Amino acid sequence: MKGIYDGARSGRPIDAEAATSVAEDISNAVDRNPAMFIDMARLKSKDEYTYLHSVSVCALMVNLARQLALGEPTVRSMGLAGLLHDVGKMSVPDTILNKPGRLNEAEFALIRAHPQQGHAMLEKGEGITQEVLDVSLLHHEKIDGSGYPFGLKGNAISLAARMGAICDVYDALTSDRAYKQGWTPLRTATEMYGWEGHFDRELLFKFFRSIGVVPPGLLVRMRSNRLGIVLPDGAKETRSKVRIFHCALGRAPLTLEDVFLSGSGGSDHIVGEEDPVRWGFDWQALSKKLIAGGALRA
Repeated sequence: MKGIYDGARSGRPIDAEAATSVAEDISNAVDRNPAMFIDMARLKSKDEYTYLHSVSVCALMVNLARQLALGEPTVRSMGLAGLLHDVGKMSVPDTILNKPGRLNEAEFALIRAHPQQGHAMLEKGEGITQEVLDVSLLHHEKIDGSGYPFGLKGNAISLAARMGAICDVYDALTSDRAYKQGWTPLRTATEMYGWEGHFDRELLFKFFRSIGVVPPGLLVRMRSNRLGIVLPDGAKETRSKVRIFHCALGRAPLTLEDVFLSGSGGSDHIVGEEDPVRWGFDWQALSKKLIAGGALRA
């Protein structure tokens, strides 16, 4: 990856064949053990952040694409898009990329130009898919139109770019940088969930499912057709825990049972978020009781 990015910095065309080979290796690693690979990819040295961030975003894109049940050629293309999404940053001096303090206006303008710079670099390469071009150019667009470089809204942003935006931000927030310490996966998921207008909400929840980390306090339906609440005390804030309390099919309370989530699915996993009002729950009161360990009574 370092060779690919250093070549781009020197003005050489992107070696799509080499990048595809790297993306396939990462895809295979994710296939073998997604949770382990994604956790390991968070461990980056500050001076190699740009290269390893791309590796991590590639893994997250592959994992999410499989969660969405996309075809294998598309999965590979999404991985390649994650790998090359930040190649435009090779046009930005390292002193700005790694600056510990606040960027001035001119420096920030250089950073904001990297999507278009990357798109221009990738257009010259062979074997570059539309997903790769979209993610490089549009991964800083936001659903509400407040992103850059074009201020696109909603579905005007391609699926690949909406996926890229989520994976890029998640990895950036969970990584140590020159100017900040990385957040835990649980804090990152909680913060991202609270940002209105930033991400595709349905896609964001599917991303959470793909990594086994879901913001606490949500009412969720499990694959087993049981309802549960996501607890605030997961496994060292790297995996979420769900407290099962209700049968969705029988609409009846159950004995409390705690289930740890896994990015690879596991025997029981979240299939979607539920609206407490639909179930007649006083969620403010019930959620506090459940978190404290109190069972729901009929």
